[in-house]
Amino acid sequence: MKKAAYISLFLLSAGSITLANSASLQDLSFINPDVTTATNVHFHEAYCTECHLQRPNKGDAIQLRYKNYTLACRCHGYTPDTYTHPVDIPLSAEKKATIPAEFPLTDDKITCNTCHNMALQCEPTYELKHHNKAFLRTDSSLGRTYLCYQCHKEEQYKMFDPHKQLDASGAINPESCLYCHETKPDEQTATLESRKDGEDTVHLVGDLEVLCLRCHNNKAGNHPLNKNHLVKPSEKVVARMLWSESNLRIVLPLNDEGKITCITCHNPHERGVIPSEKAASAGASDKGRLRKSGGGGSICVVCHNI
Repeated sequence: MKKAAYISLFLLSAGSITLANSASLQDLSFINPDVTTATNVHFHEAYCTECHLQRPNKGDAIQLRYKNYTLACRCHGYTPDTYTHPVDIPLSAEKKATIPAEFPLTDDKITCNTCHNMALQCEPTYELKHHNKAFLRTDSSLGRTYLCYQCHKEEQYKMFDPHKQLDASGAINPESCLYCHETKPDEQTATLESRKDGEDTVHLVGDLEVLCLRCHNNKAGNHPLNKNHLVKPSEKVVARMLWSESNLRIVLPLNDEGKITCITCHNPHERGVIPSEKAASAGASDKGRLRKSGGGGSICVVCHNI
């Protein structure tokens, strides 16, 4: 496969639970008339009886008001798109063997309580409310995926990074090229400009922006991508870009329609893929992969006179 498993281990699953057919409207009601599904009932002693028959004391039986944790956690939804992990599903013996003892099962099934230690919210520790709002069973400072890797093998779920294009010996790994290219280009001669001459040495698997947005799909609102930069540059801007390419030893490629695109500003390659003597190598592996960095102003000055 040319793409490794892409995880944020919080995968959705068709096996996620659906609302039990036997659940009545009374099951889903709240004791306090002011409480709704939007109310955060956690870390608030006034809301204990929303899930418990009576306010529990440390060491007491749980005494849930509902027959299972899914109904008790009703504010979080019941459909596959609202659950980040399947619950209330049978486990194979092989899968059960991977679950640590400190991650409790209920009737040999994963429930909300398997990963979330509900009792933590009852501890008189103010810090918990801020640093472990989801009362996870692992150190929240290590991130949520650390929790996932207690049961899942990390190496099987690591995100594939297409920007890592060299192997341990420094040679190009052709498989990484195929994330964006139909075939591995010749790093000595291939350029986007060469396609205009009919050489077609750089053949992408899809639209340039789409290739990038497969992973980089959550840009900040002030990113140029969201400021209408995906346009044909004006004559004034083109003149500035040509000056920058000649004087700053960089390239500022446009897409097939002559529009500014992601790789106009960013070099998607790892340092060492494109020979260092070529202008197209600038920015490779640098912070932000910007084609111009360091002194003399930001990347903006390559197109704009500031």
